[in-house]
Amino acid sequence: AHSARRAGRPGQATAHSLARRLGGPGMSLQNNFAGRLVFGLPRARAAPLRRVCRRPPAACLPATFAGLPACPSASGLAMQRSFAARAAAAEADAVMWDAAAARRRRAEADVAEAAASSHIGGGSHLDGWLEERHFEEIDSTQSYVEREHESFDQRRLTAVSADFQTAGRGTRDRSWEALRGQTVLVTFFFKFPAECSTSFVNRNAPSVTKVLALAVAKTLRWAMSSVEPRLEATVGIKWPNDVVANGQKIAGVLARAVVSSGGRLDGVIIGVGVNVNQTQAEMDSIKRRVWPATSLRALTGDSQVFDVAAIRRRLIAVFTEELKLFFAKGFSAFRDEINKIQVLLGSEVRFRVSEAEEIDGVFEGVDEEGLILIRTPDGRVTPFPAGELIPRPSTCGMEVV
Repeated sequence: AHSARRAGRPGQATAHSLARRLGGPGMSLQNNFAGRLVFGLPRARAAPLRRVCRRPPAACLPATFAGLPACPSASGLAMQRSFAARAAAAEADAVMWDAAAARRRRAEADVAEAAASSHIGGGSHLDGWLEERHFEEIDSTQSYVEREHESFDQRRLTAVSADFQTAGRGTRDRSWEALRGQTVLVTFFFKFPAECSTSFVNRNAPSVTKVLALAVAKTLRWAMSSVEPRLEATVGIKWPNDVVANGQKIAGVLARAVVSSGGRLDGVIIGVGVNVNQTQAEMDSIKRRVWPATSLRALTGDSQVFDVAAIRRRLIAVFTEELKLFFAKGFSAFRDEINKIQVLLGSEVRFRVSEAEEIDGVFEGVDEEGLILIRTPDGRVTPFPAGELIPRPSTCGMEVV
């Protein structure tokens, strides 16, 4: 799907074309509901930043050494020099700690600003904004949200999760394999706050899939940190929004837009599946030509079993926090962090712009509006709103998306 270009710039898309970039109705999981709702799950709350920067105890040193009596002896001069060196070191430490404290205050201010500028509906802040619904079994979380989202509290973020899906599907009607209780399965629904302008929404909404992929990557690194820290650095994003680890696909994101009658992209339905406790043998049974499937457990050589519920809660909390910043600052606040973990960054690719046009070049990541950047052989870097990356023989692991 390709976004309409407006005012001569790629990526300045209409709400309709933006809906197509997000996936549209044909990209969703089309199934039927069957399951049991479990209420009373705890809401994720923002953890306050802890102040850990303190100035060193310079007060225990003399405030000034200029008034020390002159000591004619060598030992006295050495003592003066020692005091002066200690004072200089203390002052340098104080400057360093003050700078660190200032950076932390700026980070706290950014978080506070994001929360303060992101009001929902009747004026409540995003803290406490999350509502969770969990099913032991369902046809698919994506289909349930597509059917039921109009009945949700439109002022809140709703996260629908399940232990098992009977008929999950991925992009382009591909099936999504998920064994009972071994996969994180979550679909979110939210509307942009009314305070976000229509131009802001239309410009940023298509990139929410990348923001969720980033939340998944952060969550996987957290899960690996105490078990397989060597694998943390292998977690990354394969454009546009697949999550890979050690060169294998571990999670996928699926989204569609909900457009109001007035043409505003009014809401987003976005789902994710993360492989957690499947064995290597179970992963091998999923036939993929490139980017073979993997799970957290398989990455450890089947030696570790993970807490699926804990990983699900962590993912929901991380994404909820990211949305606060997303509503306040847009995709540009995430661009650098996402580009750092793009696994194809700097790789030679063939990019299919349309059925009639393909170009060769180097993948240069995404720009501040989430558009893919391709450097062509003449050295120009061109942004594109959508397209396909075609496998190149010289690039291992690439796949038609």
